[in-house]
Amino acid sequence: MFSNQNCELSRDDSGDLLLTFLDGDRYGVKKQLAKRMEQRKNAGLNRVSWWGGIGVQIEVKNQYQLLKVVLKLSRF
Repeated sequence: MFSNQNCELSRDDSGDLLLTFLDGDRYGVKKQLAKRMEQRKNAGLNRVSWWGGIGVQIEVKNQYQLLKVVLKLSRF
């Protein structure tokens, strides 16, 4: 799942690490993982003590989605 992925690593507003997959999620696996991580955060289980209590969140974006829309519109 994590090999050869186009992604960004940043920190969100709560200080958690935010792993953003940029190429979408054709089969929904990454979105399910993101949902599970959010559930764990809400339950107080998404913290890594040796990272100073920082959690990990996942976000999925499709960086090419806007390009697809622009290309479709330009065909008219």
